[in-house]
Amino acid sequence: MLYIAENLKILRKEKDLTQEAVSEMLGVSAQSVSKWERGDTLPDITLLPALANLYKVSVDKLLGMDKINEQQVKDSIFFKGHDHLRDNDFTAAIENYSDALKVYPNDEGIMSDLAMAFALKGGKDNLSQAITLCERVLSNGQSDKVHHTTRAALCYIYYKVGEKDRAVAVARKLRHLRESREVLLDQLEKEPAIDDIDTYLKFVAIGEPDEQDVIEIDFGIDMVPVCTDYNLLERIKDLRTELGATTSNEGFRKLPQIRIRDKVEMEPNRLRVRYYADYLIDKEYENKSEAADEIIDVLRKMAQTNISKL
Repeated sequence: MLYIAENLKILRKEKDLTQEAVSEMLGVSAQSVSKWERGDTLPDITLLPALANLYKVSVDKLLGMDKINEQQVKDSIFFKGHDHLRDNDFTAAIENYSDALKVYPNDEGIMSDLAMAFALKGGKDNLSQAITLCERVLSNGQSDKVHHTTRAALCYIYYKVGEKDRAVAVARKLRHLRESREVLLDQLEKEPAIDDIDTYLKFVAIGEPDEQDVIEIDFGIDMVPVCTDYNLLERIKDLRTELGATTSNEGFRKLPQIRIRDKVEMEPNRLRVRYYADYLIDKEYENKSEAADEIIDVLRKMAQTNISKL
C-alpha cells in the first residue's frame, strides 16, 4: 500500500501551500493535485522528484516507504511467532514477542500474542504474566479485533489458573464464532482438559482453518453403535480418499479434522454434526443405518463447500 495521497496532503499543509500554488509550480492543473490528495489518481512517475524537492523530502518518504517497511517488519514478527506456536516452541515464541515489544512497547497485537505464548508454556509465573498482558491490552481502546481475541484467550487463561468465575465473566463479553459467548461458555461447562485449552489457545492465536477446523459428531444414548456397527470411521476414511487432495485450490481443507464424541449429554436416538456453532444435523433416528448414511452425506456436502462460508 502506498501512502502518497495522505503524505501529499500533509506535506502541502505543512508548507502552507494551496493546491493551486502547487499546481502552478509543477505545471499541472489544480484538479490533478486535488485528485492526487484524494487518492483518485497518482502523480506521473516523472513528477515524483519534483514533488520530493518541493516538499524537501526523499521520494521514499513521499511514497510512505517508512510506513510500509515498518508494517513488513511487524508482519515478520507475527509470522515467526506463529511458526514457533505451531511447533510448540513456546520459549522461542516468548523470546520473539518479548524482543518485539521492546521496539513496539504499546503494540496490542504483540502483547496479545505474547500473552498466549506465556499461557501455552504454562507454569504459575508464565500464567501470571499472561493475565497481566491481557489485562493491559484490554485497558486500552485501540483495536476492537485484538480486544476480542485477547478476551477469548484471557477466558481460558483464567480457567487454567482455576478462576472459572472470572473466565465465565469474560466469556459473556464475547461474540461470534471462535471468540463467541456460546462457544466459550459451552466449552467451559464441559470442564475441558488442559490439552484442550492449549489447543484452543493456539486456534485463537493462529486461527488457521487448514490446521484448526474441527467437525464434531455427537451421539446421544443408543446412537453409539452408529460408529461401530455401521463402520462410520471406515466410511469417513474412504470419503477422504474419494475427495482426493487434502486441500482445495483456495487453501481450505476439504474435510477438516473430525472429532467423534460418544459421552455427550443428548437425548436418546439423537445425533448432531456440528461445525463450530452451526448445527447441521440435530434430530432423532429410528434407523441407525440411515443416520450413518446422513452423516456421510453431510460431510461430503461440507467438503464440497468453501468451509469459510459455513
